[in-house]
Amino acid sequence: MDYRPQVWQEYTSDYQEVAPDLRLRPYIQSYWFSYTDSSSPPSRIIPDLCSDVIVQLSTELDVLQIKVSGPNTSFFYSYSDQPIVYFGIRYYLGGMYPFFNQSFKGLKDQLTELALLEKRMAVDLTDNLSGKTSLSEVIKGADLYFLERLNRLSPRKISIPIQMFIENHGHLISYAEGTANRSLSERSLQRLFREETGLSPYEAFDVLRFQKVYQELISKPNISHLDLVEKYGFFDQAHYSRKMKKMTGLTPQAIRQHVGILQDKH
Repeated sequence: MDYRPQVWQEYTSDYQEVAPDLRLRPYIQSYWFSYTDSSSPPSRIIPDLCSDVIVQLSTELDVLQIKVSGPNTSFFYSYSDQPIVYFGIRYYLGGMYPFFNQSFKGLKDQLTELALLEKRMAVDLTDNLSGKTSLSEVIKGADLYFLERLNRLSPRKISIPIQMFIENHGHLISYAEGTANRSLSERSLQRLFREETGLSPYEAFDVLRFQKVYQELISKPNISHLDLVEKYGFFDQAHYSRKMKKMTGLTPQAIRQHVGILQDKH
């Protein structure tokens, strides 16, 4: 899959992404690391159409806690009052579904203890990541664990309508286009999406459209907002502004200013 979500870029950040083993890439978009402590400003987290397993590590790389972050439909802030190394496993939309034994319905915009959802997975993942002395060893431990789990996955597969939605993401301009020519009723499509991704079809489309706009603003910081309104099928500029504010907490003008400062620094 060639979809690569864009995280919010800070002026200074130690955030980094690492590709997983090639065999895991149909499911896992990336592993990521970030360090934070009481002096770190809150991190702005924007929707990216992904779900994450987030491992909190001490500075000595001891496993402190493991949580599951469902797909988000609006921005939020992340912060810590103690030194924490975050190690995340970022799954594509639907990529986490085969690894879990339950419905994803209700996980939207939620941060939940992994042990409450998959106790065995929480124990095994903790065992595989414990005792490491470097971040590269943590990555190897994660690769080994998920490859072993991949070899014994249940027959659960992401449904074809959702596969098609994901595969066609680069060409979707309108929600109607994304759900056209489907063999399922609207109710059945809604049920499948919520069961396997935690999102409704429109919520998935909405986040995907935002990601396209945000990535265009990064690559073309001088592009007209009016051009983006027309290109991505927003009703009008007010609709566009509301969506951007929901996804980032900022107005389109503030986003442009932020992106411009980043461009100058690079």
